[in-house]
Amino acid sequence: MYAEEPFLGLGVVVAGGMFLITLVIAVFIGYSIFKKKPGALPASEGAEEAPWTSRKHRVIAEAAGPDAGPSTEERKLSDALEKTRSSLFGRIKSVFTGKNTLSESEREELEEILYTADLGPKTVQQLLDTVFAKLKASGETGFEAVRRELQAEIERIFLPFKIDSGAPDGLDSLNLWNAKPAVLMVVGVNGAGKTTTIGKLAARMAARGKRVLVAAGDTFRAAAGEQLKVWTDRAAGDAGHVEIFDPTGVTEPSAVAYQALEMARSQNYDIVIVDTAGRLHTQKNLMEELKKMKRVLLKLDPSAPHETLLVLDANSGQNALIQAREFHAALSVTGVVLTKLDGSAKGGVAVGLVNEIAVPIKLIGVGEKIGDLRSFDSKAFVESII
Repeated sequence: MYAEEPFLGLGVVVAGGMFLITLVIAVFIGYSIFKKKPGALPASEGAEEAPWTSRKHRVIAEAAGPDAGPSTEERKLSDALEKTRSSLFGRIKSVFTGKNTLSESEREELEEILYTADLGPKTVQQLLDTVFAKLKASGETGFEAVRRELQAEIERIFLPFKIDSGAPDGLDSLNLWNAKPAVLMVVGVNGAGKTTTIGKLAARMAARGKRVLVAAGDTFRAAAGEQLKVWTDRAAGDAGHVEIFDPTGVTEPSAVAYQALEMARSQNYDIVIVDTAGRLHTQKNLMEELKKMKRVLLKLDPSAPHETLLVLDANSGQNALIQAREFHAALSVTGVVLTKLDGSAKGGVAVGLVNEIAVPIKLIGVGEKIGDLRSFDSKAFVESII
């Protein structure tokens, strides 16, 4: 019996060693599974706050995404608008398969395609009335005739709001070059891309040698100032012409805007970009806050803001029309930035925006990199979707 005791002791040692090894492996596997990699963090501006250990690390990860992947700056607009083209041009073409003329039922199908293409009811009816009248006068009903007349009528809608963008960076479409400091106010709902748009604009302004001050007027959303700071740091680059104004303890958005403009005037900045809290157009009290910010800016400069840009997500379709109508009624917006066109099949909303709201589209977003914000060329846009 006593001879077995050394073996028993040895067994205990071996078992204990195996337990420790198993414990170490389990801890390693658990750590690997639950570890959050920065690149995997949500990048949506309107995403619900996640319980990350470090909010600063999350914000940095959010802003790191837009530099990933190939640039679309040199990509043709038609490639970026492929989804919209397929949903509009592709469906129209399918109606004409094997036919030279349209029957009454097929005309109704064409009408349905236009109605579901997010152009807006008023715009669709206007297009149909004009196009069918021209086709009746010419006696043509073939696909190419319909396509030609649709293109011509949509281009006519854009014509009164056509802007000569001038330089490739698209900034010449903005009314910011005859005042110092010029004030740009950026508004829109959460998730539309306000923060990233501000970062891209600031980078291009800095590239022109302009000193830019970004006012962190979104005092409602958690970490909004930190996210904006990451973007402005990236926008500044080596030039260092971009700075953020995010005063500690100031929670009133109007006070942030006012103090930022004061600072810009005293320290010789060229441009002030005022960020605002994202809000739904139905939130009347928050819309009033935007009006107040505008009134406060007017006290320092009777011509400010020199531009009020409304950022809209192309994916929101008809809701973008509703948002534009309400924001324009409250603030008299001077232009629209239509973002995320490269991933949307609802780019047709651009036609309804101009036709029904009577506000020009000044810039469009066709990707996430800084170079993917470009001026809106209405002719190229129409040719890319019809």
